[in-house]
Amino acid sequence: MRTIAVLGCGNMGGAIIRGIASGREKIANIKVYDKDLSKVEAICDETGCISCSSEIDAVNGYEVVFIAVKPDMVRKLLGEIKDACKGKIIVSIAAGVNVYTFLDILGHNAKVVRTIPNLPAVVGEGLAGLFFHNVSDEDKVYVERLFSSFGKTVTVYKEEQIDEMIAVTSSSPAYICMFVEALADGAVRAGFNRDDAYKMALQTIYGTAKLMLEKNIHPAVLKDQVCSPGGTTIEGVAVLEKAGFRNAVLEAMTAVSDKVKVLSKG
Repeated sequence: MRTIAVLGCGNMGGAIIRGIASGREKIANIKVYDKDLSKVEAICDETGCISCSSEIDAVNGYEVVFIAVKPDMVRKLLGEIKDACKGKIIVSIAAGVNVYTFLDILGHNAKVVRTIPNLPAVVGEGLAGLFFHNVSDEDKVYVERLFSSFGKTVTVYKEEQIDEMIAVTSSSPAYICMFVEALADGAVRAGFNRDDAYKMALQTIYGTAKLMLEKNIHPAVLKDQVCSPGGTTIEGVAVLEKAGFRNAVLEAMTAVSDKVKVLSKG
């Protein structure tokens, strides 16, 4: 069985730890470190992982190291653990921190995996983009297996696509939440109580996504199935098109991508 160290147990680090630790099949022994030691103790009590009191303690003797700290903390952390990282697979979830940053500190032979997971990983329904550098095929399969324990994966072959995925998968839960709120507000205006309004909105979005995934239905096909000729739904679709619904989403994604580019240069 392989061994992994997770440095940082915030929302995403915690989701990774819980996802791997709670899988049907135990695929790793896990050590955990965070500067907030109360978080470490809490998540280790919950999952049975090994708590560590320092970054070095977590990394020593372990094969895979997850960097799950905020992007502005990555360089400092790497400087502290670089001597203990030789030969290990470094998996980063830090947005905007490119592979060159890791190679610059750890050396050009470093094995680096840049990833972009998203918040639904907390409930085992995440989507993670993976970009591999200097990683063997066998190790790629193992990393994919780790991420598959809390969702699905997409492997990309150009690093810049990891940054582009932020707008598609990492930021989009916020847009979806805004859509849920709008649907719920409309239901409340129609006379439903707030709890039922959110239940209706969330279940409809969840059910629609599940239907498209399980039946492999293209969204345009499903939309056309819902829009009866001369019916009610097509009237709502027409209003959304007139209001620039699609374009607003596209513009939001462009804004996210532009911001990522600024952060990656800084």
